[in-house]
Amino acid sequence: MPILLILVVLYVFVYPDQEVPFKSSEEFSVRLDMKFMQRPAADPGTVKVDETRAEYLKRTSTDQLPHMTLYLLVKEAAANEVRMKIMRDGKSVVSNRKLTIGKEIKLDVGFTDDAKDKISGYEHIVYFLSEDKKEISRIVITIDENGDYFINGQKRGRV
Repeated sequence: MPILLILVVLYVFVYPDQEVPFKSSEEFSVRLDMKFMQRPAADPGTVKVDETRAEYLKRTSTDQLPHMTLYLLVKEAAANEVRMKIMRDGKSVVSNRKLTIGKEIKLDVGFTDDAKDKISGYEHIVYFLSEDKKEISRIVITIDENGDYFINGQKRGRV
């Protein structure tokens, strides 16, 4: 019995509930902007051995493709939220800046096909931080393989 108690206590301290809560939807808004753009020209000297014919045609296409940009407007923040950190695709920090209420923040998703295929721009996480850089709340924007986009887990439309 004592071993089980030790394991439970160890689990609580090693794996605490670190889930950062979502920011209330009344405190922010997200505006979506879609434009048709041509993909930048592919480097003719680059050969990708594991690339399929369909991937090659997609990469070298000169067609106008849908390109998506999101604009995040923070309407209000908690008193202890003074900074924000924006992460793209779960790994890279795009921005780490002072929080400004009422100013739109541009989140470049990129080409919608790339977001649907989980190549780039499929997830943006905006963390609101305290003075000591502790995560207070977050906004999570994701795009799934069907083109549905979600804000804090709620479906908001399809691209």
